Amino acid sequence: MSLFSRLRSRLSAGSHQRISETPLVEAERLLRSGGPAVEIRRAAMCAQPGDPVDRAWQALFTGDADLALTAAYTAADARPYDVDSRIVHGTVRLARNDLDHAEHEFDAVIEEFGAEPDAADGRRATILARGFAPLDELPASDAEWESAAVLLTTLWRMIGVADERLAGLSEARPEGLAIIRRALATGRAIDLEAEDGAV
Repeated sequence: MSLFSRLRSRLSAGSHQRISETPLVEAERLLRSGGPAVEIRRAAMCAQPGDPVDRAWQALFTGDADLALTAAYTAADARPYDVDSRIVHGTVRLARNDLDHAEHEFDAVIEEFGAEPDAADGRRATILARGFAPLDELPASDAEWESAAVLLTTLWRMIGVADERLAGLSEARPEGLAIIRRALATGRAIDLEAEDGAV
C-alpha cells in the first residue's frame, strides 16, 4: 500500500487539502521515481507528521536513517501487524543495509496480502542489495527490477552511502549490478541537475 493510498484513506471527505499537495506523498513519489534528493528532502521537511509511521517516513526522506529507525520501532510497537508500519520499517532497514530485517518485513506483508506493490518492490530491492541478479524467487518484469533498483539507489543517495554500498557489491552478479549502476548513474545525474538549478 503506497503512502499515497494510506494518506488517502486517512483524509476525510471534507478535507480541503488535495492528496497531491501532501508533502509526504510528494516525497514518496519522488523517492520511488528516483527524483532529486534535494527535492525529496524539501518536500519532507514541509510535512507535519501525526503518527510514528509518518515520522519514520519523514526522517527517512530527510536522510536521517537513525531517527527513521527509532520512529519505525515506535510504529511497530504501536501497530505490530500493520502493513504501513511493516513497509516503513522494511524500507528503513533497506536504506540502512539491514537486509535480513528488511526481507523479513517485506516478506511478512507479501505472505499476508500477496504481492503488495511497495512490499514487492522493497523485496526485489533487497535481492539486488544482496548482490543477486533478478531471480525467479520473486517473479517480476524487467521494469519491476529497474523500479526496485531505483528505490534502492535513491535510498542510498538520500542517506549518502551510495559509493560505500556499490563498493560492497564488487562481487555481485553482473546482471543485478548493471541494473543498480544504471539506476545510480541516472539518479546522480538528476541530483547534479537539481543542484545546478536546471530542474
